[in-house]
Amino acid sequence: MQRSLARSLPFAVALLAAVAACSAPRRTSLADDSAPLAAQATEAHAARADDADALFAAGKWPAAEAAFRARVDANPKDAAAWHKLGYALHVQGKLEAAAEAHARAATFPGQRAGSLYNLACAKALLGEPDQAFEALDGAATAGFHDAATLASDGDLASLRADPRWSALAARVAGEAGGKRRELDFWLGEWDVLDPSGNRIGGNVITKHERGNLIHERWTDAGGGTGQSLNFVDPSDGLWKQVWVDDKGGVIRYSGSLKDGALCFEGVHAVGPSQERPSRCTFTPQPDGSVLQKIEGRGADGNWTVTFLGRYVRKAK
Repeated sequence: MQRSLARSLPFAVALLAAVAACSAPRRTSLADDSAPLAAQATEAHAARADDADALFAAGKWPAAEAAFRARVDANPKDAAAWHKLGYALHVQGKLEAAAEAHARAATFPGQRAGSLYNLACAKALLGEPDQAFEALDGAATAGFHDAATLASDGDLASLRADPRWSALAARVAGEAGGKRRELDFWLGEWDVLDPSGNRIGGNVITKHERGNLIHERWTDAGGGTGQSLNFVDPSDGLWKQVWVDDKGGVIRYSGSLKDGALCFEGVHAVGPSQERPSRCTFTPQPDGSVLQKIEGRGADGNWTVTFLGRYVRKAK
């Protein structure tokens, strides 16, 4: 089975953190063992659960299966353990059991997209195309937009001749590219002008991480600076912005595209226990410029414009 991107990405942190050295427990006889048998069993159960990530990283699938089974038995709400148990079963070809684990993992929001994708793979291999397409549709709705993996994963080979495949693939590809490109109108090097046409600063907006991250570097006319990171959060499909300036101020935004404008709302933190609601709107103009408006809400509940700038591209 191909270890697809959708299945391997959630495990990156665990793979980096896994340790290679594990001490084997001392085997003792009944005569010199003072611990109750029940306590021994509990300790062995915990040891298997603790070893789960290391076993997974080493590709020791039967042992990893047992370890993750122990973990979910101990804590049925362990979303990551259900996800990895499903993978360990899947790679061994235990597809019925894997499908059950994938479905259980998909009940947790943070695992839903990847686990529904894995469920689709299991159902495709089991010869159940209707259930596979249902799971793929759910995965796309939950935020699975990895068109390259969808197109190349061998687990899904049996589905590609199905009339439903083209629409599903187009949906995943379209949402993958379209959502991440909603803020592309902001990319470039800009002079920023106030309503009277005076230059109040400059901004450089660049894209990184294969198009998944937009980086802002702002310098105002007085030399003040600030930067922001902008990205689509796969957990909820919303744009997020985190801004930090040279005075230590932080703004955390969440937003989406509305009527052609990217609208953010969030909080501006200026000190300990000092946060005020803030909102920001980027509106592209027909002439290629961009209007940015930032508003803050005061203690009286009224919104006040704190920044209004028009972005004009720097002359080459």
